[in-house]
Amino acid sequence: MDEALNTAIQYHSNGQLNEASEAYQKLLTINPDSPDALHFFGVLNHQMGKSTEGIDLIKRALSLRPSYPEAYSNLGNIFRETGNLENAVSSYREALSVAPDYAEAHYNLGQTQRALGNFEKALPSLQEAVKLAPDFPEGHNEIGAVLRDLERPEEALQSLQTALSLRPDFAEAYSNLGSTYADLDTLDSAVINFQKAIALDPNLADTHTNLGNTFRDLGYFMDAIESYNKSLSVQPNDKETLYLLGNTLLDAGHHKEGLKYQREARGVIEFGIDETDEYEIVGKAIRNKNDD
Repeated sequence: MDEALNTAIQYHSNGQLNEASEAYQKLLTINPDSPDALHFFGVLNHQMGKSTEGIDLIKRALSLRPSYPEAYSNLGNIFRETGNLENAVSSYREALSVAPDYAEAHYNLGQTQRALGNFEKALPSLQEAVKLAPDFPEGHNEIGAVLRDLERPEEALQSLQTALSLRPDFAEAYSNLGSTYADLDTLDSAVINFQKAIALDPNLADTHTNLGNTFRDLGYFMDAIESYNKSLSVQPNDKETLYLLGNTLLDAGHHKEGLKYQREARGVIEFGIDETDEYEIVGKAIRNKNDD
């Protein structure tokens, strides 16, 4: 059984999901009450787009082995990734009730509390994660992000710099550092860090937008327009970026194009005449031309 489970896990770790699925199923045919096989097969089902089945399998594993922190944590991960954040919080807490020193569960709990907007609750969970695992750059980065949420930018700088000292190619940390410098109105430093993030990962749409905002605050309208366009090339229908682009085009004197992007951002229909020539469309309102 151990050898068969290790084979299934090896397939799983290598991304050979179909082979792993077959291996787990064979295992469970022989021993349907294997908590490990149920747990890992549940994770695999979620990865293959069958999250409900994955949740059921992990719950079955936990009914057989109630003191199974990794299974609680992975159950929390599935709940979080499927948008059930409250259940995710409960699952991470269950993991920590069994294993209080489980750094990953503290981190996941902190992330989920932040997603719920519970910043004051998120911070101690993340701090406990890096206390248990000091060389954890993602933990320091997330602490920096939460400190920004709490409007404590000077402390955020320290955490983000720690994250980058541990992982110098951490694009998200550079992006968060740029945003923190922007919060502190240190705009040149913000630009430098946004650009470092983009150099490492050109597909960070929000970072392109934040760089555009910083260029706009500096009065560099054409650079801002370029950054907004790069953001939209990654995330074409982002209404906030479309609106910012429209505003900046207006600032730069490109009125027709600026108004076009503002209308697009607001979901406004362009001016037009219908086939009968009797009605015109203005925004979302239709009126008879004879009423003018």
